[in-house]
Amino acid sequence: MSNPYIRQLIEEHKMGFSLAQPFYTNQSVFDFEWKHIWKKYWLFAGTLADIPKPGDYFVYQLHNDSIVIIRGNKGEVFAHYNTCRHRGSLICLEERGNAPKLVCPYHQWVFEKDGTLFKARLMPDDFDKAKYGLHPVQVRVAEGFIFISLADNPPDFSVVERDFAPFLKPFKLNEAKLAFRKRYELRTNWKLVAENFRECYHCGPAHPEYCSAVIGANMKESAEPVLAEKKTVWQSKGLETETVDFTKNSFHFAIRYPLRPGVESYSLDGKKVAKPMGEHSDYDAGVLGMVVYPNFWMDAVSDYMWTMRLTATSPSTTILDLAWLVDGKAEEGIDYSIDRLIEFWKITGEQDWQLCENNFKGIESSRYTPGPYAPAELDVDRYIEWYIGRMKQGLLSNG
Repeated sequence: MSNPYIRQLIEEHKMGFSLAQPFYTNQSVFDFEWKHIWKKYWLFAGTLADIPKPGDYFVYQLHNDSIVIIRGNKGEVFAHYNTCRHRGSLICLEERGNAPKLVCPYHQWVFEKDGTLFKARLMPDDFDKAKYGLHPVQVRVAEGFIFISLADNPPDFSVVERDFAPFLKPFKLNEAKLAFRKRYELRTNWKLVAENFRECYHCGPAHPEYCSAVIGANMKESAEPVLAEKKTVWQSKGLETETVDFTKNSFHFAIRYPLRPGVESYSLDGKKVAKPMGEHSDYDAGVLGMVVYPNFWMDAVSDYMWTMRLTATSPSTTILDLAWLVDGKAEEGIDYSIDRLIEFWKITGEQDWQLCENNFKGIESSRYTPGPYAPAELDVDRYIEWYIGRMKQGLLSNG
């Protein structure tokens, strides 16, 4: 199927309604998304807690591209295409590890952490090593979050860094500890996960644990009186409270909102699960939520942070990598237990994963047609507006 087909799909989309079936199931649409969204924007890869020591690395598989992210000797972060400049072999075969230098397992070419070629065995004397460094990937670190871009000219990321900094500084993510990680492989389209996390219309019926922690999540009560009171408290502590909202062309979001009165953390009993993170001295910072399209979601309370990295792998499959971070000085078994730390988001997340998979199964039906969004799903409609806008840009670039 050609771009005229995708153009027709875009032209036929009606704002205020869900997308047509091919947007979720068609391989040509998926390939177009990869070229014009995933390979054009900034993608969340991980955190500094993933690579705390020099030589620590992890590999992020993005469609056909394997990317290695490695910590330098001075704390810097480098990202390279994981393909040897000799004959193209993968260099890092394990998803995570530590390497003083990157050595190709095929013919033993050796690369420095910054990607420069250190040694190419048995090559001629006039061989110019400077021409054969690893292909670089653009990388930015925002207060401990590592973002990469496969684009030559990605959108300006300094705006994200500027807007996120006042929210994130109190957590001291540069010193945070990765306590636990978990991967889910879902049979659903990646956009259905994104849509799910842009509304709480489903929270009342689907998330009793979440609604017990977050006031207003069940759509039966207003959080405004509590929010107004808490804003004064948060501002007195120097915590950022001004929401960074999406616009038609921006791709990041940040918000602080309150837990229910008496709730200290995201936990099943509402009690704290770890020592406060970073500069937090109590359990009254509310919830910090952040999004960066197309693949990053984060929720943080005073004592821990939960991140979600979304990776589209096909029209019908999506990988979710979740991580739980705690204060860098927190000790497992003393300051937190893994079971209590992860149980809230394990339960809530798995409820969402089931919803997203069921949604996809229904969309595959021959009788599926786009349906209207409820007023409570305004942010989903805004997300779809952003998505359609990016697809239109792809058409304009003769992609």
